[in-house]
Amino acid sequence: MALHAIGYTAQDPARLAKLYGKELASGKASTTDRVGEAGLELSLDRLIRGIGSTYAVATTDGARRPLAGIGMRISGPANPHYPLQVRTTIDTDVQLAAEAAMKKHGIKEGAVVVLDADRADILGMVSLPAFDPSHIGIAGTEARNHALIAVPPGSVFKTVTLAAALEAGVTTLDETFRCTGTYGRYGLNCWLHGGHGVLTVKEAYAESCNVVFAALAERLDPALLAETADKLGLGRQIGWQTGAFVDGKPLRLLEEEQPGAIFATPMAGKDGGVRTGTGIGQRDVRVTPLQAANLVVTLLHGGRVQSPRIATEIRYADGGLLASMPARGAPSEFGSIKPATAAALREAMRAVVTEGTAEQALESNEWPLAGKSGTAELAGKRPAMNDQWFAGYGPAKGRPRYAVAVLLENRTAGVRNAAPAVFGDLMDALRQLERTDPVPPARS
Repeated sequence: MALHAIGYTAQDPARLAKLYGKELASGKASTTDRVGEAGLELSLDRLIRGIGSTYAVATTDGARRPLAGIGMRISGPANPHYPLQVRTTIDTDVQLAAEAAMKKHGIKEGAVVVLDADRADILGMVSLPAFDPSHIGIAGTEARNHALIAVPPGSVFKTVTLAAALEAGVTTLDETFRCTGTYGRYGLNCWLHGGHGVLTVKEAYAESCNVVFAALAERLDPALLAETADKLGLGRQIGWQTGAFVDGKPLRLLEEEQPGAIFATPMAGKDGGVRTGTGIGQRDVRVTPLQAANLVVTLLHGGRVQSPRIATEIRYADGGLLASMPARGAPSEFGSIKPATAAALREAMRAVVTEGTAEQALESNEWPLAGKSGTAELAGKRPAMNDQWFAGYGPAKGRPRYAVAVLLENRTAGVRNAAPAVFGDLMDALRQLERTDPVPPARS
């Protein structure tokens, strides 16, 4: 598997000179050396590039034919500690299941992130189009990791709006609204022509009613909406990082992770049209699939944000431990949402599957599931095209095992959101893995 999360190396003399000028000057490095350009190859380059080249040397005659009996000689550093070995959190079976779910539905652009519900470890990370690490840039491929690129989340962001409204005490799950299909201001309409009629906030979340969530957003101070998003791990980088790794330098895994955004500027949310657009996941809101999956883990942990890992340790060639990457939290400077708020959101996410927008796609799954669907209009970027989302977890009863975010990009506007179906097929595959291998497999 060529994984965007693992990344690739390439010849990049300018970057090599910037990072390893001393090594170049001393002759320990050459401008033709390859350097990490993406994924873990980029993040860990300074550690895993090694301590020197290794050569395979064959002795030949004048016609360049190998001389019989002499064989091949390997020449390289004699230090038994190298090369180093990186242990990742990627589970091969989970990765293949995620890839198969996207392939089954013919998805060409998008991403899937599968996190362990306990530790937020990255078990699978799919990005499409695929790429060939040996031939970057060829037609039909893309080296960018779509799981780390921030895009409009659509109604998935209503999770944040509901959290902020519950935290501020301006609504309850039982409050009722009337949706006539139009909000009456800012040109904002509900996706359902004619509206949903009278419904509770919980039902509005399950049915993804734009009118209700625009009204909730207008009740909120925009700063509170942005702070709640931060409390849930959005609008900032949440991947594993440390200020001082084993070599004393800062380290961030998956450096390409974009922080995303809630408002374009701190004052933008003062405008009612901007705030209501934000409340339904449009306008300036940007979220990565990694953040969306981690948002689900946060709710499963009562509001405590964790920092997703994709590697757990680095070992020497002889097995000795060089460094470990222990599980870390990613707390917000604004604190956490209340456990009761997280519980209410989980209840609402379950309603999405039992009576809402994902009922048809997920009602027959063996595991009880929960989550939130979303459709983001791309408007000026690509008219008549949408991004489709689903972020959820399973099983929704007992001990949750997996938190998943599915993003399907550049889908024709008006077609049914296929992200819940991709999510459902993936969760069925993960359920089957649990049945055949109840003990969590070793990951490498």
